[in-house]
Amino acid sequence: LYKTKAEICRRESRRWREPQEKALRPENIIVIDLSLQAIQVLSKAIDKCGIENEIATFLKRSFDEKHGGNWQCIVGRNFGMHLECIEFIHMCLSKISILLYRC
Repeated sequence: LYKTKAEICRRESRRWREPQEKALRPENIIVIDLSLQAIQVLSKAIDKCGIENEIATFLKRSFDEKHGGNWQCIVGRNFGMHLECIEFIHMCLSKISILLYRC
């Protein structure tokens, strides 16, 4: 199947190219160790997955396995949030925001 140039560009725009060191954590309600683990898991997710929904799934499953509980993850370029959570971490990488939380 031939893909149009727009389809190829759209898929490529979802790929992440920034290194994990550039992941900013503007606000967190989480232990620093978990915050650092989240950046490490994010780095693995970017290497393995590449697109937003797969990265969110990878982060969620990793935190569920390691820390138990009902972790949720949102990855995207444009979303609003209002959550009352037990723990959360909000990271930004390039123009993408990552919200990992447990309520």
